[in-house]
Amino acid sequence: MPDVTESAGLSPAYHLRLDTLIRLRWLAVAGQTAAVVGVFFGLGVELPLGFCLIAILASAALNIFLRLVYPVTERLETRRAAMLLGFDIVQLAILLALTGGLENPFAMLFLAPVLISATSLPPLPTTLLGFLAFVCVSLLAVFHLPLPWPGGEVFHVPELYVAGVWFAICLALGFIGIYAWR
Repeated sequence: MPDVTESAGLSPAYHLRLDTLIRLRWLAVAGQTAAVVGVFFGLGVELPLGFCLIAILASAALNIFLRLVYPVTERLETRRAAMLLGFDIVQLAILLALTGGLENPFAMLFLAPVLISATSLPPLPTTLLGFLAFVCVSLLAVFHLPLPWPGGEVFHVPELYVAGVWFAICLALGFIGIYAWR
């Protein structure tokens, strides 16, 4: 299927380098691994370590696959770039679902893939990625494991605070979407 941006006569400047996404994903893999392992072993907080590492390993495996299959100079058409950024949103949602949902301070990282899209892809895929992030954030507001806390204690975050985090992330996603449209 041809790329919509190419058939609309838009500049190939929208083509994101695969190497850029791979490097950013490796940064995410390293940060996620450090956070999960540091919290589990360093702080002694009980969390589903195996499932968290599987979610992180999925990103690493995708990176290895992409590096083996495509050359370093590969430029992605809009649809493939958006699909990879969509993967990153879903992967982050799974990791956050395992570690407290929107109660987890790392929930703000939902903005990263949408921001990358806003700076390097046309408005339509950015809007779609923003909508995917909105759906994931909305689901995480309700469906998630409890926020891990030292000593096995249950840390209760008020629902009003979670609603505020949801609203803040959604507002930021909307702002990024409007920025991309402009």
